Amino acid sequence: MDIRKFDSNKHDINEVSLLIYETDKNLFSTFLDKNPDKAVKKLKKLIVAGNNCYGKENLYITENDEGEIGGIIVAFRGDEVKFIDEAKVFMDTMNFLDFLKLTIVKPVYDKITASSIESDDFYLGNLVVAQNSRGQGIGTELLKSSFKLAHDKKCKRVLLDVLFGNERAKNLYDRLGFKVCGEKSFKWIGKDDGTYGMEYLLDE
Repeated sequence: MDIRKFDSNKHDINEVSLLIYETDKNLFSTFLDKNPDKAVKKLKKLIVAGNNCYGKENLYITENDEGEIGGIIVAFRGDEVKFIDEAKVFMDTMNFLDFLKLTIVKPVYDKITASSIESDDFYLGNLVVAQNSRGQGIGTELLKSSFKLAHDKKCKRVLLDVLFGNERAKNLYDRLGFKVCGEKSFKWIGKDDGTYGMEYLLDE
């Protein structure tokens, strides 16, 4: 299975934005817009603008046999996404309230809900398989592809977060060799949930 970077001349940006939105509707609802259509439009702006964690340079796509999008991963090396660059993008693409949420509130939210990303980590922030391509092993192949991408970027590990309740995803990560490297509980913010940080160590 081939995986390639997002190409605006080949891939439908609207479909890509919607698929990524569906990976974490709660987060995008909180930090972009409660209206799904508006949230997807704002996400699209971030993808097109680049220089942020959802930027086009961090999108990797695979296609099914019909040439349709089969799945997407959003991933980057830790030192490739810088706060100052993201802040500039947010200022240019978002309204003032969204800018404040993304530059002040979201970093705090990330700190208490997600793994700490080191400069030489390959952080896998989003993974999605298109509805009509599920059950074909594409998720597994995307994860395996992330190992090669991480190796090519000279990273020491692939890092991701998975919700406590998402046992299906965690079982897949376990099967491919990921190990739990941390836990974050959301109980103190009123949610009966949390995340496992999971890592896949790469050979030197």
